[in-house]
Amino acid sequence: MKFNFDILKYHLFIQQGIPPERVNLETNFKADLKMSDNQIKRMLGFVHGQTGIIFPSDATFYLTDIFDLVIHMMIRTVEVEISNEYFNSRSEPVWQNFLRTKFMLPVYAHLN
Repeated sequence: MKFNFDILKYHLFIQQGIPPERVNLETNFKADLKMSDNQIKRMLGFVHGQTGIIFPSDATFYLTDIFDLVIHMMIRTVEVEISNEYFNSRSEPVWQNFLRTKFMLPVYAHLN
């Protein structure tokens, strides 16, 4: 199943009323979004349902921001793919766009 940053932002908007423009890689769940441990656990449950990734019981302690969540997902997935559309549609060098978009790559997790 595919899961990406936009799906997470949509989920946070629908389930918790968090505007998508407030969510980026540096966004801290508790400090920036004022999420409780239960809200974070529900979000992780949603991610688990979409991807099959298992989160430990203490995940709310060490997954403090979106970047931590993305890294955890990349480590736990069987295969991580960066969409070909990202590379094929860019006229500038990929690393410059990566910096310009504040590290927003369309990453999809696939479980075999």
